[in-house]
Formats: sequence, C-alpha cells, structure tokens
Amino acid sequence: MRLRLGFITFLATLAAIPPAQALERLSDISNDRWVEVSGEGSVGAAPDFARVTLGVTSTGKNAGEAMAANAKAASALVSLIKAEGVAPADIQTSELSISPMFSQPSPGQQTAPTITGCSVSNNVAVTLRDMRLGSLLDKAVTAGANSIYGVGFGHNYPNTLFDSARTVAVADARRKADIYATGAGARIGRLMPLTEEPSRKPPIVRYFPRAFAADPAAPSTPIEAGADKLTATVLARFELTQ
Repeated sequence: MRLRLGFITFLATLAAIPPAQALERLSDISNDRWVEVSGEGSVGAAPDFARVTLGVTSTGKNAGEAMAANAKAASALVSLIKAEGVAPADIQTSELSISPMFSQPSPGQQTAPTITGCSVSNNVAVTLRDMRLGSLLDKAVTAGANSIYGVGFGHNYPNTLFDSARTVAVADARRKADIYATGAGARIGRLMPLTEEPSRKPPIVRYFPRAFAADPAAPSTPIEAGADKLTATVLARFELTQ
C-alpha cells in the first residue's frame, strides 16, 4: 500500500511539471552513470580599507567634571581624525559610557566602598580608506586617545571577488571529473546538479584583539594589512558517456 501511494505521489509530482522538464527529470532518475566531485577556487586580494575604534577615557570628582573633561578630549580626537582626511561619514560614535569609581577598602576592612569620582569613556569607530592606519594611531595618541581596539581590514566588493573564485571552483570540478571519467574509460557529459558548499569566507572586516595606546614617544606603530584568501567550493555531478 505504501509503495502504491508513493508511486501515485510521484506521478502527481510529474504531472505538475512541464513535459520537457518531466522528461529530463525521468532521465536524471534513470541515469546511474555519473561522477560527483567537489571543486575549489581561491582568489587572493589585499584589503581595501581599515577600521579601528579609538577611545578617550576621562575621570573627575563627579559626573559633570568627568563629562566636561571627556568632551574636550573627545572633540580634540575627532578634529584630529578629520584633519587626517577621514570623511565625516567614516567616523561614528560607537560607545559613550559613564560609571562611578569606588574606593578600595584595605585588607580586613569591613566598611563598604564609597564613590570617589566618575569615569567617562567616548569611543569612535573610524574607517580609513587610504590604509594609513599606523600614522593615524600615532597621531591619535598624541591628540589624547588612550585606548585602541577593533583593528581590522575589509573589502569594498567581496561578492565580486567570490564570483571570480566561483568560476575557478566550477572549472576545478570539471577538471577533476574529466580525470575520473578518463580513468574509467568514459567521457563527461552534461552537468547535472551543481551546488555551492558553505565557503570559508573571511568576515567583511577582520578584527584583532584589543590593545591600549602606547607611549606617544615610541617609534611609529607598524600595521600590516596583508592579503585575504577568499575561497568558494562547489559540489558538481556530471553525466558519464561512452
């Protein structure tokens, strides 16, 4: 009964498919001569832009004093970033926080900690199109930045790069299939199912661990962008013919 119902369902499915496609579907089902291979294609590309988050943390006896000091320092930092040629659209406040500072009781002391002041942090995320990241970091420290984190690199058009990798991946799959077919005394025919496997894609922006600003008198900060390897993988099945 189950077999009969399954066959009826199969016929109903074919009836809903246009005649030409139905014939092709039947041909696919009946064809047991095929080879299935994976293909991989990679493209290397240097990053187009850099990103970094620069921050200023200020303290004061109370919230108002800390906010005023931080506003002055943050304004100087943003002015410096703009003076370096960074467009306003590439400068974005990512965090603004204020928190109390507490006294630290001496060992064995039972009294509760008391608030001794306030700390204010203002961070801005910066996108740098000309990749002069090391120079910007050095000048930002001089302008008052006392924390640096989220250094990373990215590509403006990652999909264009992956399209190139996909073309290479399909060619690689066809090459492998041809090798297997030749070894079996056959030839590869038409391409049957073709699917893209999950790719080992780097994120649009690569981030590195947080680091705090060094002494302004230190040598210029070296920043190496390197190159990314973008890889596409496909699974292809080819018909085998004599």
